[in-house]
Amino acid sequence: MTIKRWIKITVFSIFLVAVLGVLLRYKITFSLPVINQKYLQHSHSHFAMAGWITQIIMIFLSHNISTLFGEEHFKKYNFVLFFNLVSAYGMLVSFLFQGYGAVSIFFSTCSILALYYFAVQLWRDMSKAPIKLPSFRWFKASLVFAALSTLGIVFLVYLMMSKNRDINVQQATTYYFLHFQYNGFFFFACFGLFLNILREKAISIQNLSKFFWVYSIATTISYFLSTLWMHFTTGVYLVIAVSGIVLTLGWLWFLKKLKPHLTQLNKSISSQVKWLLLLSATAYTIKVVLQTGSIVPSLNNMAFGYRPIVIGYLHLVFLAVITIFILAYLLDRQYIRYSKLLWIGIVIFIVGIIANEIALMLQGLSAMRYKLLPFINEILFAITALMLIGTCIINIAIQKKINETGK
Repeated sequence: MTIKRWIKITVFSIFLVAVLGVLLRYKITFSLPVINQKYLQHSHSHFAMAGWITQIIMIFLSHNISTLFGEEHFKKYNFVLFFNLVSAYGMLVSFLFQGYGAVSIFFSTCSILALYYFAVQLWRDMSKAPIKLPSFRWFKASLVFAALSTLGIVFLVYLMMSKNRDINVQQATTYYFLHFQYNGFFFFACFGLFLNILREKAISIQNLSKFFWVYSIATTISYFLSTLWMHFTTGVYLVIAVSGIVLTLGWLWFLKKLKPHLTQLNKSISSQVKWLLLLSATAYTIKVVLQTGSIVPSLNNMAFGYRPIVIGYLHLVFLAVITIFILAYLLDRQYIRYSKLLWIGIVIFIVGIIANEIALMLQGLSAMRYKLLPFINEILFAITALMLIGTCIINIAIQKKINETGK
């Protein structure tokens, strides 16, 4: 299949993620006894990562590399893209009906195997590429982080099958998987894609090699920021704290290096892409500042001790940083064609993301004071429904444009 066909199929996945999100909020707010809450949650989270973010990143990376060999080269990735997508839909359905069981574990394993197969194939192509791009090291690091994250899934399955009820072990394993997915695989892949955008605009950032190595090491160590309850020694704690500080300072360093080129960048991209990139960068800035703040033990306990704050942080990265960047990349590469209807859908979706973050933050702050915000569950349900409407309009706009242009 062509890349635009793959894009159309994959963008539909974010609509399904939103549908599952609405069902989750509906069940919390009202009643939906026919669906198991835990099962629905597993279905939502696994499909969101495998069927939406992982799938779209695999498409972007494989197409980026394929352009160096010729457009026909992209077809060699059709099998692994199809295999991963089938695995993602298998998880969506099986987790919904059985939670962690034989079928869902089978499809989870297939998804991991698809990721491994893709990583090997892409790595080989990058090694054989006629041009070695600065983004390659970021792509390779993202693949390494992706492989590391799967160890968390394997261990979680082991804990489930062995009926290990140690909440600390389960929590540490879950955070391990999420950290190397979100902060490793997703971020490093997207950063590499952004570097390719800069390269095409003839923008070069100096000393990126040193930045890459420092950021990679700090990202690896910063996992332990989510496990400070393990009571590390003072020396180990200081190393972990420094990693969080380095991530913030490193990001600010990159923004400083990028600043002189902003005029040139703004002239070469549409206003829509500019605003989406600005929103994504702003969200990431908030994310690294919050992450650095968690080095303070009291703040760390608050951040990881209240579910609304944890969910808000995960959504901040997943939606505000990564998904908004993906929308910017889709528009800039013209994988989807701009239309007023598409932009309306994107704006509605982003308004929902921002409102969701504010509501979850207020819910978390209220929980710290042992108070319940009136109608907070109803508000969160309405916000999630708003995001669903946005994703629905986005998909309708893409299909409408395809019908008008034939592409």
